[in-house]
Amino acid sequence: MLKKSALYLAALFTFFPLSQSAFANAHPDGHQLIQDVHQNGAKIDIDEDQDEVYDAVQAGLVKPFSELYAMVEKDFHGRIIKVELDEDDNEWTYELKLVHENNIIKVEYDAATLAITEIKGRDIRAALK
Repeated sequence: MLKKSALYLAALFTFFPLSQSAFANAHPDGHQLIQDVHQNGAKIDIDEDQDEVYDAVQAGLVKPFSELYAMVEKDFHGRIIKVELDEDDNEWTYELKLVHENNIIKVEYDAATLAITEIKGRDIRAALK
């Protein structure tokens, strides 16, 4: 099956040549699309395929990092040390780890609405703004 697909693509590109940059511009990397800002010291972990992420962003199921970071800044004291983007049954979730006064706070946000869905950790009230 894989060989057939590769042969099909080779034939397709032979008849319809397309530069690599034109292909990239037609369908950007979904991971780069949501990572519109970077925060020093934050580990980013996206297990989902970049095409799935791209489609989810286009469908409005995932907000970009800039909006997530703004929401975290509004809701919490502390520093983000890890961000994960997960999908389960077409529901996308951001899972964050924050450090505040030597405590790790785990926060889950709905990736489409950026509503908090879960908070775990010690001394959570001190971390809330």
